[in-house]
Amino acid sequence: MGERRVQLRPFHVRALCGRRRLQRRAADAGLQQQAGDHYPRPLLFASVAVLLLCALDAHNTLLILDRGGREVNPLMDFLIQTDIRLFVIGKFLLTGLGVLLFVGYYRQRLWNSVRVGHLLYGLLGFYLILIGYQLVLLTHTV
Repeated sequence: MGERRVQLRPFHVRALCGRRRLQRRAADAGLQQQAGDHYPRPLLFASVAVLLLCALDAHNTLLILDRGGREVNPLMDFLIQTDIRLFVIGKFLLTGLGVLLFVGYYRQRLWNSVRVGHLLYGLLGFYLILIGYQLVLLTHTV
């Protein structure tokens, strides 16, 4: 039998329902590039947590700026200097697009070693550390 075609369409109607949770054939288990139809629940929780932490980060950033701090990210600093609403929209847009890509291609591997889905968990860890750092800054600048 010939090889199966690799599906690289992560955002299709059946992905919303989760048509398949497991591989249909034993030969499919070794396919690394096979896109799945089912997204696991931890991925949903990580995605929602990243978006909520993004909102908290934007809030904390504005509080720190009001207390005399400065934005170290040049893109975000430009957006803040232009318009605060533009900063918030840009922050959510960039984070949301990143989360969407991480979820859509969560089974794909980068450099044959790191799954794209693991980058989302790394982003979640980064946001947790960032929020902790911001809380330390906010308690020391009261």
